[in-house]
Amino acid sequence: MFEVHARKFEDRVAIYCNDKGQPIGPKKARNELTRFLGTIAQDYNWAPLTYTNWQKVPDKDKIWEYVNSKYILPPESYDWVMETLDVSWRGFKCRLKRDHYYPYDTYEKRLNSRPNNVPEDHFKLLLKYWASTPAKKTSLQNAKNRQQQDNMHTCGPVAFAMISDEMFRQDGEVPSKRKLFERTRSRKEGKTYAKPFDDTQTKIQELRRLEALEADESSECQKDPFDEVMGDGRAVRKRLVGIGVSRKKPQENVAGNSLILPKEVMESIKIAVVADVQKELSAEREEIAKEKEAHAARVAEMERATKEQEMRDDLATQKEPMTLDVIASALAQLRQKDPSLTSEMIAKVIVESAT
Repeated sequence: MFEVHARKFEDRVAIYCNDKGQPIGPKKARNELTRFLGTIAQDYNWAPLTYTNWQKVPDKDKIWEYVNSKYILPPESYDWVMETLDVSWRGFKCRLKRDHYYPYDTYEKRLNSRPNNVPEDHFKLLLKYWASTPAKKTSLQNAKNRQQQDNMHTCGPVAFAMISDEMFRQDGEVPSKRKLFERTRSRKEGKTYAKPFDDTQTKIQELRRLEALEADESSECQKDPFDEVMGDGRAVRKRLVGIGVSRKKPQENVAGNSLILPKEVMESIKIAVVADVQKELSAEREEIAKEKEAHAARVAEMERATKEQEMRDDLATQKEPMTLDVIASALAQLRQKDPSLTSEMIAKVIVESAT
């Protein structure tokens, strides 16, 4: 991620989000952003390990400002950025505990195993905290809660927002909660999973049944099938949303099909659209000018032909013998009546009349 940290402000990469502020593209830039946030979460200068939870970590506005110096993000993505940092920060501490605490049985051995990217004073505070009674109780409770979780998703690190957007692009409609639940719980044949699939499969079948009833106009079923089967608690509501949706604001579980673009991107689009419109108008003006010029040329040609024919008609009515003197005299009279007759037109008629 050195290239991202070294990126200049004018080279920032634009990120667009869904209607909940969760980044969904461009895919390559979105994945890079996630990895970049992971490097910040593991940098003790930005995210000190001396705090027990992410909410207490200071200077989040400075972190947000730094992230925006490398990427063009809409303000609506702030919650997603902070929650992603929170998850990465806690994950980093968990790996430290797994690799440098649990394998050893004494404080000295644990201290000697300190990784180079963690300051000694930070690591000492971590060891002290992990050895405390409150931390041990919290750890046991977290492990117990983890074991009690069911219907776990099987999509790995792929964000639900990305999956929902992909389904929308494939089907042309926002996926229902049932479809998203089924997609994110699908299992590959031959792969071993930690928990059985029976309960999840039963719930999927019930969701399908209730969804079919809901589609029946004669049905009196009004409650959302997903809420009916899974419940409507906060933890359940978050299950299909993913990282970055504020818990303080009520949100729908499944993302819509609208996008949130950074202000800078909107301005660039506006400039590009105006330029395209001006280019099209300029092309239309040129086309109209060419049509007018061609029309004027056709009118001039018709007028010339008409005048030549009039001269021929006048010459044809002459009662005297058609000598050159007679023709010249007649044409001179015509030119007195119509000064617009050119020498070329008169000469052409004289030659035609004399032959």
